[in-house]
Order: sequence, then structure tokens, then C-alpha cells
Amino acid sequence: MEHVKKRMLYDANAIGARVQELGKQISEDCPEGNLLLIGILKGSFVFLADLARSLSLPCQIDFARISSYGTATVSSGELKVIMDVGIPVKDRHVILVDDIVDSGLTLSEYRRRIELSNPKSLKIAAMIDKTARREKHVHLDYYGFRIDDGFLVGYGLDWDEKFRNLGGIYVIEP
Repeated sequence: MEHVKKRMLYDANAIGARVQELGKQISEDCPEGNLLLIGILKGSFVFLADLARSLSLPCQIDFARISSYGTATVSSGELKVIMDVGIPVKDRHVILVDDIVDSGLTLSEYRRRIELSNPKSLKIAAMIDKTARREKHVHLDYYGFRIDDGFLVGYGLDWDEKFRNLGGIYVIEP
């Protein structure tokens, strides 16, 4: 699998510039602070770290580990909450941070779950908005790049737990 053919879509410089833009926009949108970033593990960890450092306001960070992929390259549509957020979200400005929104099933279900805890506001940030297989509408308040289709790896995105460490974002070629 390590010798799989891949083509770069976004290099580290393009990603870094886009994350800085997102951080500036979030900082402007939430000037009063009280911000909680919830990273959806495992894929969001690289994006979340860079995004948090790009903010000009203090924030707290927590994580949730949810899955719908397993070892497959398409979502099963079944949400599995392996680890839920630990910091209370009630009356907080919350941003769910994910690596990619594909079918929308996982994030729409987890968003609904977080809404039950009565955050002051709830927004979604994703590095990649992948539109071709969208089954459930998910409004992305912030996104890095929008693509139609393709299986992506790098910058936290994986294929069976491999390739997360790549600095750029690549599409796997057949």
C-alpha cells in the first residue's frame, strides 16, 4: 500500500495559507471568545492544531472520536462514538473541526448530538468539502478546499491509518 500512486492536490504552502485565512475569519466571527474547538479524531488533528495556532483569540480544545469508515474508502453510514467530548459545551461557541466532509452522514449526526447540549452557537470547519457523494446536507461555516470527488490522503487524511503524516493533500489514483 505504501507504493500506491498518488497525485498532489494541495502542497503545504497552499494549505498553510488557507488555514491562516480560516483562522482570521473565525477570530473575526467570534470576538467575544468563549470558543471551544472540538476535533473529530483521528483525521482532524493536524488541521485542528494549525487552525488553533492561527486564531487571534483564546480557545479551548477537546476531541471526539467517531467513525463511519473503518478500513473502507466509503462511509458505512453508521455513526460509532468511540470517545465523546469531555468539556461542557452549554453556552459556549463551539466549532466542530473535521478533516473531510464526504457523505455528510457522520458529521450531521454528531452535530445533532452536540446541539442537544445547548451550545451558544455551533459551527463546522473542515479542511476538505467533498461534494460528489453527499447524502446528508451539512452546512460548512468554514472549509479549506472544495473538491468534487477522489479519495484523499495526507494532512491528517488517511487510508487504513496510513498517509496521515504527509504534509500535502494527495488524491489516490487508480
